[in-house]
Amino acid sequence: MPGMAQDAQQRGGGTITGRTIRRKPSRQVLLGDAVAGKLIAAAGIGGIAAVALVGLFLLWVALPLLVPTGIEPAAVPLQATGAAAAAPGAVILGQGMDEYASVVWTVFDDGTIALRSLADGKALPPLHLGPDASPTAFAAAGGEGHVAFGFADGSIMTGVLEFSTAYLASDEVPADLQDLAVGERRAWQDGLVELTQERQFRLLRLELGLDERLPVGDGPILGLDLVHAGDAATVVAVDAAGVLHDRTLSWKVNMMTGERRVRTRGGDFDLAGLGADADRRWLRVLVDGTSRRVLLVAGDGTALLLVRGEDGAFSLAGRQDLVPEDGAELSAMVWLGGRGTLLVGDTGGGLHAWFTVQGGPGEPPLLVRAHALERGPAAVTALGASLRTRIVAAGYRDGTVRLYHVTSGRLLGSDRREGAGVTAVTIAPREDLILASGQGGAAAWRIDAPHPETSWQTLFRPVWYEGYPGPAHVWQSSSGSDSFEPKYGLVPLIFGTLKATFYSLLFGLPIALLAAMHTAEFLHRKVRARVKPVIETMASLPSVVLGFLGALVLAPAIEGVVVQVLAVAVGAPFFVLLTAHGWQMLPRTGAARLEPWRPVGVLCGLAAGAAAMWSLGAPLERLLFAGDVKAWLDGRVGSGIGGWILLLLPAAAFGVAWANGLWGEGLLRRRGPGWTPLRLAVLDLGRFLAGTAAVVALAVFLAWMLDGVGFDPRGSVYGTYVQRNALVVGVVMGFAIIPIIYSIADDALTAVPDHLRAASLGAGATPWQTLVRVVVPPAVSGLFSAVMIGVGRAVGETMIVLMAAGNTPILDFNIFNGFRTLSANLAVELPEAVQNSTHYRTLFLAALTLFAMTFVLNTVAEVVRLHFRRKASRL
Repeated sequence: MPGMAQDAQQRGGGTITGRTIRRKPSRQVLLGDAVAGKLIAAAGIGGIAAVALVGLFLLWVALPLLVPTGIEPAAVPLQATGAAAAAPGAVILGQGMDEYASVVWTVFDDGTIALRSLADGKALPPLHLGPDASPTAFAAAGGEGHVAFGFADGSIMTGVLEFSTAYLASDEVPADLQDLAVGERRAWQDGLVELTQERQFRLLRLELGLDERLPVGDGPILGLDLVHAGDAATVVAVDAAGVLHDRTLSWKVNMMTGERRVRTRGGDFDLAGLGADADRRWLRVLVDGTSRRVLLVAGDGTALLLVRGEDGAFSLAGRQDLVPEDGAELSAMVWLGGRGTLLVGDTGGGLHAWFTVQGGPGEPPLLVRAHALERGPAAVTALGASLRTRIVAAGYRDGTVRLYHVTSGRLLGSDRREGAGVTAVTIAPREDLILASGQGGAAAWRIDAPHPETSWQTLFRPVWYEGYPGPAHVWQSSSGSDSFEPKYGLVPLIFGTLKATFYSLLFGLPIALLAAMHTAEFLHRKVRARVKPVIETMASLPSVVLGFLGALVLAPAIEGVVVQVLAVAVGAPFFVLLTAHGWQMLPRTGAARLEPWRPVGVLCGLAAGAAAMWSLGAPLERLLFAGDVKAWLDGRVGSGIGGWILLLLPAAAFGVAWANGLWGEGLLRRRGPGWTPLRLAVLDLGRFLAGTAAVVALAVFLAWMLDGVGFDPRGSVYGTYVQRNALVVGVVMGFAIIPIIYSIADDALTAVPDHLRAASLGAGATPWQTLVRVVVPPAVSGLFSAVMIGVGRAVGETMIVLMAAGNTPILDFNIFNGFRTLSANLAVELPEAVQNSTHYRTLFLAALTLFAMTFVLNTVAEVVRLHFRRKASRL
């Protein structure tokens, strides 16, 4: 052989095959390796950059929610708004603007309604209520143009202050208006001329249509309020004689003449008879948006809450001091949009928001102070609320004007006008302008507050919303009511995401990991080659199909057999272990021949256990839940012992198993050398049954103790049963994450070198001991990665949660209730949120939160994986 090799080398081949072996790779190979390396690196960097860009895009969209706000002086040529049209010394009763902030109107107590153009500052011809019509009180019903006046003779009068539109021919427009730009407005005659997009001249006039005066009392009207709903309106007034006048007005229009007549119904109520102080002078009356609650307010801040009964009569529901601070007096009040929250200002510069909350069963509503805004520099002299949101403008005695958002408690902006204090302040309907008037003139400011509803507090801390009994985490982004208060709390969505993840992992994680351990270590390789692809195929099931099955099949099926399902979930593992102990009692020769049938035996034990526990469901329901689990969940029957037993069984099982392993294993080792395998199997079975009895006894004892000291799990972990709940989601989503966790965990276990298994088995360890003590430690990093990938799938799941969880954004850990996750919320609300910038950006903030959660989870998973990998390499 050496001679043949030498001859081959002499012939120039270098080997016995005659081919020369190159000791260096060719240039083509080096070039290919270099290009492949660059491409792989570029792909990796590109993937990381793409993920980072997604996060940056979400941040870019959501960041404007938290940018600073402010108000800036507007270039509006205003002088003493309407003062020239009114009599000297006339007092402003009310002020408002049209929708486009083009005309401001001011009501004076001499019956004059002054008009001024905000486009060029010119005064328009004023409107008048008529001769000898000097109102003592004034009220306006939101942005609909409905107004009401009260007079010294005890009468009231309603009307409509609205714009009329007429189109002008080009030859009707004077020469100085022919150069109008599209959308520009200028004062002309008694209105404004505007050039539309169609190049037409449109004349806008503010007209006042008045109804006939209605006598309601004998004394001067001190205060009145107006609520308009549909074709009717409610006017409530209080006079100097201490009488409350309640009138419901409706209008009938003559189709022939166009004349509109008022129909009235209602009654008069002596305030002394309602429990009011006879010597107290009630200066203000306010009606909420439902017209069923009336607030009477005196000058010292004392308020009476009156509630209208079914018969139309009022009764006293409560008394409250709206200005409880010492030395402060009531100075201004205004309803927020929807007339559910009352903002009260005092002479100390304080601003507080009040609304009613429902009392206990059978009790009247309560008036509570929910928000305290930042104190101003002087006494509050005027308040003006937005008609659309919870923005309010406050004017102060020193001329300061501030803009607040009541729900979030944010100070949006502040400035000061020259001259005397503010006597009237108005926010434009589109929330783009503030107008403040006083004796020294008027001033205007542009509003720069695109997202006043959002702050760190409203997003992540409890907020006291209108009508709620206290601060709460709430998500409710839209409603059909004018009184709607947007609720952008993200905590319920984050909680729902974590709740869905927890219950899905509670069901799917043990099954996936144990299945991976079984197929990797105990199942024959040929069987494993068939089983693993089948389980991995489950991952191809669409989420919408699983959600459909969960919502329409599984949820209705579980609803009527809740106790049976829980009994099977708790009892089936017991029967599997019981079958395993019974298998140990077989003779060794028989057990060896039956070894291939062991999985079949386990499945038979599982089926028998499930059938036995299912049949025990009804007796267990009578024993633990007073015969009706739904009534028990509502707290109507039974004690909390049954629920505590169900909760404490897993903890008791772990405790007893730990004690059994600590002392029971030693018992078997001591008896092992002298006992036969059958006797050891019987002893092991007895130890298992005794441990099971100890688990049940310990759970019952702890449940009895907890119930005895007054702890009831109902209202926290348990609660009212809802058909689409976390239990259904846990089962369905568990099936969605099982294939992912199983596949990766199985690969991690099979990647452990076989010589480690052989060494352990050769040293006398059992296959189970080999798995737990030899195979799992090196594979922990892979197992943890499998778990974290399953967590990521559960966190980002949308359709299963959307269809099977009820899609309710509530903060409740109850396994029998629904929830809403971040991803499901995005899927539901994103299409409709395009019309609302704040809602749209808040959803992107929710997406950014979901992105951050998954990023943190992946980072933690990678750190832990590297830690265990280093630990395994040292082994």
